[in-house]
Amino acid sequence: MMACHILDYGIVSAMGTSVEACRTALFAPTLPPLAFRDTADGKPLPVFEVADIPRLPEAYRQYDCRNNRLALLCFQQIARTVSDFLTRVPPERLGVVVGSSTSGLDASESAYKEFKATGVSGQNCCFHTRHAMGSLSRFIAELSGAEGPAYTLSTACSSAAKAMLSARGLIEAGICDVVISGGVDSLCDLTINGFNSLGQLSEARINPLSEHRNGLNIGEGGALFVLARKGGRIALFGGGESMDAYHMSAPLPDGAGAALAMERALQDAGMEPGQVRYVNLHGTGTRANDAMESNAVHRTVPVACASSTKPFTGHCLGAAGAVEAAICCMSLEDEQNRLPAHLFDGQIDPALPPLRLVVPDSRIPESRKGQCYLSNSFAFGGSNCTLVLGKTDGGVQ
Repeated sequence: MMACHILDYGIVSAMGTSVEACRTALFAPTLPPLAFRDTADGKPLPVFEVADIPRLPEAYRQYDCRNNRLALLCFQQIARTVSDFLTRVPPERLGVVVGSSTSGLDASESAYKEFKATGVSGQNCCFHTRHAMGSLSRFIAELSGAEGPAYTLSTACSSAAKAMLSARGLIEAGICDVVISGGVDSLCDLTINGFNSLGQLSEARINPLSEHRNGLNIGEGGALFVLARKGGRIALFGGGESMDAYHMSAPLPDGAGAALAMERALQDAGMEPGQVRYVNLHGTGTRANDAMESNAVHRTVPVACASSTKPFTGHCLGAAGAVEAAICCMSLEDEQNRLPAHLFDGQIDPALPPLRLVVPDSRIPESRKGQCYLSNSFAFGGSNCTLVLGKTDGGVQ
């Protein structure tokens, strides 16, 4: 398969609303403060919230919801690159493929609460431009001027990663020259109450791979990438997907499905396990995910460094794959060769197979020539996806 170059990217998370702000927090390292949201049973639980999100401009009022506001913050960081391409590429050759699991669900929740209280629908009930999954890609297409294929993938927590592979497919097939891809997800009552009903939310900050881990924190944010056939210093070299079909919400315990996605990703990229320098773990901090993923990583790339970056961002659900791919890009670009640290209480679960966890201020002394990063995203239903990212000037083409 063809390598797909990353020409530009933007990110929004609890760490900040720009690449630079997120990079600063990631490598300090500085964990962002937690916010709290009440569940339906009145229990306040920690979440990773993006603060002070501005409303959309009046011209886009019909799209106004929390998710699209986050999308705009991401798009503004890549707008110049997209605009430059549209001076040379017809708009029908620019596509949009993004992932989300919530879209504008928060707007529909607000409208329903208003209707329940007053019997009158409010201003937040425009389903097609706010709530519908396709509204996210439609909004980004309007922002960018894209007239090529524009669609949204929704496969829970693997959505954004799968969207990026789908975007690469459009370029490889010659349908698009440039694709805006990634994912965005926002906080809403449904996801908070849904995960709470499953008993998967922690009452403290996420503690991945710890003996004392007790669940995840939901986060929000997103990342958008400008993908093209050539021209970038970082590339999406490949990806692999698999489907456990084991349980609606639990992963295959031995990690076989996750390992298969990683193996397929390396095969697709034409790389060997020994070339993997770093793995960005899905690392949700739940008992089941951390156990199965540790098995998969230990089996597939046992010598690679690894960390979960969800203590910095929370679990951004459908946007997680994009946010974490952006984090990998920050590390690949870092002039000091720093890797994202694995921040937890330091009490590793002895029942887990050992991984080479990244400690704060870790550096890579040797050249990254021929090396790559993996980014794992695993979703409900055993929907697994692994991306392979690396530097194009490092000997891998």
